[in-house]
Amino acid sequence: MRLSHITAGIIAAFMMSVSFVSAQEAVPAAASGVESVVDMSKLPEPMSFVRGKYKEAFEMNKQAPSAERDAKVKAFVDELADYDDLARRSLGNRWETLSASKQAEFKATFRDMIELMYVNKITDKSFGVEKEVEWDRVVKTKTSATVSCFTQQKDVETELEIVLHPGVLSWKVYDVLVDGASLAETYRKKYAKKLEEKGIDVILDDMKAEIVRLKKK
Repeated sequence: MRLSHITAGIIAAFMMSVSFVSAQEAVPAAASGVESVVDMSKLPEPMSFVRGKYKEAFEMNKQAPSAERDAKVKAFVDELADYDDLARRSLGNRWETLSASKQAEFKATFRDMIELMYVNKITDKSFGVEKEVEWDRVVKTKTSATVSCFTQQKDVETELEIVLHPGVLSWKVYDVLVDGASLAETYRKKYAKKLEEKGIDVILDDMKAEIVRLKKK
């Protein structure tokens, strides 16, 4: 396959979008036995969609710093993200153990943190550091599409598999596998373990501290 140069920052941006698929828009996985209610033939070609998002993020990175640019970055994130759904999925079955007020606080704090992470990542100077990417293949099922590529940095090759689920109007990034390891599952385990060991207040304090740190960048 032909190698093209894609910035490491864009790859990181897509990796951060893991599991941002909407609970309302997502089509159940094939294992559920439920047929897709979305005509995937009307959605963008998966490889073109992923590469187009890379390019879109790169173009935003080249813009001069401004409130308008940051607003565009947030809109870019919102197109792929359902923050409330991600917040629930990040805590797994422990979500239901939280009070309604703690759920609301977690969702609001989580959204603020993710938005800042995106703005900082997509606008960071390291975005210009080039990395070789070999776009490999697209594997489709009745309910999903997976775009695979290989990245090369020095002597280390990494396989990325970007799992897409169909939304109402376009694809949603459901998960990213790095050398076969699911980032969505990794995040869920991280938050669930911390919730069990330290409680929701410690998680919220950590997230708020991260927000303060991100705002200083």
